Amino acid sequence: MMAVVSPTFARIQKELNDKYGNVLRQAGKSDPRRLPTEVFNIDWCLRGGFPVNRMILVYGHKSCYKTTMALKVIKSYQSRCNFCFDLISQCNCGGKFEMGDETNPLIISNPMMVVYIDTEHALDEDHAARLGVNVENLQIFDPPHGEAACQYAEQFAQVPEVGLIVVDSLAGLVPEKELEAGYFDKVAQSLRARLIARMYRALITHLRKGSGYPPRVVIALNHLLPNRDGYGDILPGGETQKYLSGVAIRLQTTRKQYITLTKKGEEVVEEDDDGEGKTRKDPTEEETKIRRQPVRFVIEHSKVSHDLIRGEFEVFLGEENGIKFGDTDDFRTVFLRANKIGTIEKNGKSCWVFEGKEFDSFRSMRDMWVNDRVTYERVKKAVILSAVQYS
Repeated sequence: MMAVVSPTFARIQKELNDKYGNVLRQAGKSDPRRLPTEVFNIDWCLRGGFPVNRMILVYGHKSCYKTTMALKVIKSYQSRCNFCFDLISQCNCGGKFEMGDETNPLIISNPMMVVYIDTEHALDEDHAARLGVNVENLQIFDPPHGEAACQYAEQFAQVPEVGLIVVDSLAGLVPEKELEAGYFDKVAQSLRARLIARMYRALITHLRKGSGYPPRVVIALNHLLPNRDGYGDILPGGETQKYLSGVAIRLQTTRKQYITLTKKGEEVVEEDDDGEGKTRKDPTEEETKIRRQPVRFVIEHSKVSHDLIRGEFEVFLGEENGIKFGDTDDFRTVFLRANKIGTIEKNGKSCWVFEGKEFDSFRSMRDMWVNDRVTYERVKKAVILSAVQYS
């Protein structure tokens, strides 16, 4: 039973709409669509990936794979239908979105535009291409100062054909006055915080009008900087941006793995952040071929799942047997979770059954998934749907 709208309420609503636009939003079910990040552990925690029509904050110290993760999300976006986020080969929605009215209709189809606002002026197109990004369909903008970057982001968020915006990074929003003065002080720090707050609120306002637009995602990267007072770290723009975001994820590298040659053979050295490492001699053949970089993540804030979920994933630093540079090693996690829900069953002591086929080991099944990404995507989707049903 719906409540009756009183004349006073209707009058106030009309006055607010005339002054601020359509500010009233009817309550209903939230949009279930998710953009997969190609990092299974993060997708599993967020029930499928980054939620649409929300701000996504990814932050951490330097060299913790923030930009690499953003580029992997762009690759995922470009390989999928931009409306249902299924692989293009599995899309059933038609790949179109109709908006406007009868007198002025607008039909948007795949692929939608991807905008990369590079405030640091440091994006390497060759690195992006190596990660699988179609750089020819990537619009890169190098704003001269922070005010221009804010203007870019605000205006592109209003373009219906733009489906994904990446801001790299918020720490690179340098105010024009700071560039003119040539030094950084507390006034410049305050101006930078205001720029970040202005960009955030403007983008959130446009994203919340998403009912008449195609699904959109905005990813903002930020750097943790050392505090000059010596206590903890500083997040440029303040902690408020975490709580304004639909999802805020902190990344942290844990240790580096590299290979050196000795007279006795090869050694694998795992070095921790504090410099203390462990040395293992005579590694397996798999370890000598492919190096991995472990990365920890913490979902500091989420409006679509639980907060403070911790996890880890590994990034491949080499290419071998169908595995490409920058891919994440999610195969064993997917294998174990698929076995738990019955998608993969054990037949006897050393045989695994998947879709009627028998595999003698996990490695043979992984090799099949590497060469058949459609099947692997279907298994991941089944595991995530089972997690959503019981959450």
